[in-house]
Amino acid sequence: MHLISQVKKLNYNDLKIFLIPVVIFSVYLAVFNQGVATIDSFNQLHQIASGEFTNWHPFFHTFIEMLCLKIYPSTLSIEIFQILVFSTMWMVICKYNRDDNDSTLKWQLVFTLIISLIPINGLYSITLWKDVLFSYFMMFLCFLAMVMIDKKGNVDYRFIILISVVMAFIAQLRGNGIYVIAVTLVIYSVYLLVKRNAKMAVLLVILTVTFILLISALDVAYDVDDNAKDAMMTKIAHMLADYDMNLEIEDADRKEIHKLLREDKINSSFKLTVTDPILHITNAQQYESNKAAYIGLALKYSLKNPLHCLEYLFGSAPMVWNIIKDHWAGRPYYMSADQDRLQADFKTYYGNHHYTPTTPYENLSYVNWGTPAFDSLNHMLLDIEGSLWDTIFNNPALYMYISIILLFIIHAMVKSKEICLIYVPNLLNIIIVFFSTPIQDYRYLYANLLVCYLLVIIYIRTHQRFRNKTQD
Repeated sequence: MHLISQVKKLNYNDLKIFLIPVVIFSVYLAVFNQGVATIDSFNQLHQIASGEFTNWHPFFHTFIEMLCLKIYPSTLSIEIFQILVFSTMWMVICKYNRDDNDSTLKWQLVFTLIISLIPINGLYSITLWKDVLFSYFMMFLCFLAMVMIDKKGNVDYRFIILISVVMAFIAQLRGNGIYVIAVTLVIYSVYLLVKRNAKMAVLLVILTVTFILLISALDVAYDVDDNAKDAMMTKIAHMLADYDMNLEIEDADRKEIHKLLREDKINSSFKLTVTDPILHITNAQQYESNKAAYIGLALKYSLKNPLHCLEYLFGSAPMVWNIIKDHWAGRPYYMSADQDRLQADFKTYYGNHHYTPTTPYENLSYVNWGTPAFDSLNHMLLDIEGSLWDTIFNNPALYMYISIILLFIIHAMVKSKEICLIYVPNLLNIIIVFFSTPIQDYRYLYANLLVCYLLVIIYIRTHQRFRNKTQD
């Protein structure tokens, strides 16, 4: 049955799947009214309020938030939108992977309840981060890849339009999204060509590129300033700081490094899994004027010291591969036990930038701060951060390993190597994060959790069909 035709035939079982996360996530929204926002969030809110936009964060995400605020001028509108996006996507995923006549529905309902009760999912649904929508669409793209494999590449133009839109959204919702989609687009187009669906392969490329360009045109329409933090500069500066402290560097090269980084601050500012302190002592103009040379220096000493390079890469990105969180920096939640975190970040952002808030949704504080409901849920989250539950509920590496195991099990059942194509977008995201970003927040790899949930749903369906087949 065609995916879109299935969606048109929704029933009460689909409504149950849809309502479980809606109801549970709404509890988080009610308790943590007006949601979770960090300094990054206030940056985007102030851009919307002032009408002066920059691409410090991808403008497409700021644009989506702006549309929500035009409908209802409160951050609640953005959070309700996020809840509805996840719940709708999850309902469609379950709908496609279910036969209402067997026990699949029961297991889907149980699993939907479990993931809705896992705190990180409820809290992220009301967090104003671009990474949340990015992760939702990553999950949905992996689902669409599964549909394409199920159809053995025999998909029509309606499916291609849908997957092209999803890919364009991913490309424009986060900085590394364009790289994820560039490679994914090539792989999925080649897959369609191999399956002798050349027309749809060409259409996939044309439509995806077209939608990406159309979204990019928003930057021109809204006169968005080019003030984006150079992710490459951040990584190069951080890497060169490590090499400056730990490797033998030629005098001329070391002098060049110290033009980029304040020599007297390197040792005190460097933290292996955090970039911001090094960014604060980096001369951005120097990097821009001599970018190729600094990239060359990073490559030169990486190649000369490959073992140290690997040690640096794995040491700076433990969240990618390490399921045991010990001393490394990185948080799943941005909450606080002793202060209204919304007010704290609001004051920090506007105080540091000498901005005056102009609209109500810029001046945020928790409506329920200090109430028993707020304190109970907030302390539960903080207790999770420092316990084994942090690994069980939140750790991206654990979910990556579970996903790989599930892929092998599903492959053994269906006898198809093509099943690995489901994980391609998320694997690319993991690789890019590993090489580009010293880890600070779980949100960079939140998609690991969501894609793993998707694979569990696929496993439930596959197991049921495998069981029915063996019984026959």
